[in-house]
Amino acid sequence: MRSRGAVFWYSLGLTLLLLLPMIGLTWFFVRQRQQQNELRQAAAERGGLAVEQGAQDSWRALLVVQQEEPGFVLVRVDGPVQTVTLCALPGELQVQAPAGTTTLADCTLSAGPGRAAQLLQQTLATGETARSTLYYLAATPDCWADCVGSEITARLDTAALLTKEEREQIGYGEDSVAEVSAGEAPELIARLQSCQETPGRRADMRAAVWEAFARQNTSLLAGMPQAWREHSARTLTDLMATDLAGWEATLNYISGQPGLKVEYCTAGTRAAGGEVVLNEEGVRTVKELLQ
Repeated sequence: MRSRGAVFWYSLGLTLLLLLPMIGLTWFFVRQRQQQNELRQAAAERGGLAVEQGAQDSWRALLVVQQEEPGFVLVRVDGPVQTVTLCALPGELQVQAPAGTTTLADCTLSAGPGRAAQLLQQTLATGETARSTLYYLAATPDCWADCVGSEITARLDTAALLTKEEREQIGYGEDSVAEVSAGEAPELIARLQSCQETPGRRADMRAAVWEAFARQNTSLLAGMPQAWREHSARTLTDLMATDLAGWEATLNYISGQPGLKVEYCTAGTRAAGGEVVLNEEGVRTVKELLQ
């Protein structure tokens, strides 16, 4: 019995002599790895670049001009690529509804701009488009002008939009450059649209004028959320206080970047009876803005 006990203790001692150095060595390497990770993390925090508020956010909204024939501009504000993109959509644009189809304009007049924005997104909802948030903000032409500010002006070269014959028709044959204030912009848009036969081209005239104001007056971008707050009694929107703060942070960020790009794009359409639908290129364009 004593012999077996001696063998047991002898075996245990030998096993511990073999295991303890291995356990100690393993603990040493684990501790060293942990310390190295902590040092790397501290160094990254000291030497890393701080991410500015709003720099990583993107926002989308359907901006609606409330009038007898509503106007629509889809806007995407993209902090990561420092870009503001405007895309005007014709009121005759067909969207899917529970009872069949309707148009953006008819839906806005009957059910409100929020429902129009909802149907637009649902019509094109796939993948990332379905998960993104599309806000809406609707105001009269006078309210939009007041949000921009009566003292703000922009220059627009109509030669980039109209043929010579079209320019002559509205009085810009000799001098193609139009300089207007925010209050005069609705009249200029109406004159530009009067030369166009298709709904898509008429919509593009609005995007071109709005883009000129935003590109030539980048301070407008940072100030728009505050203007929307100040004129909230005259607008319809689903933008909450936290949403406006997010828009403001991103617009403040991109408006101070040297690489800021303000542009407008065209959503291709084709006729469908008395309405219009997006063609293949137009669907791709709008989906990219909604992502």
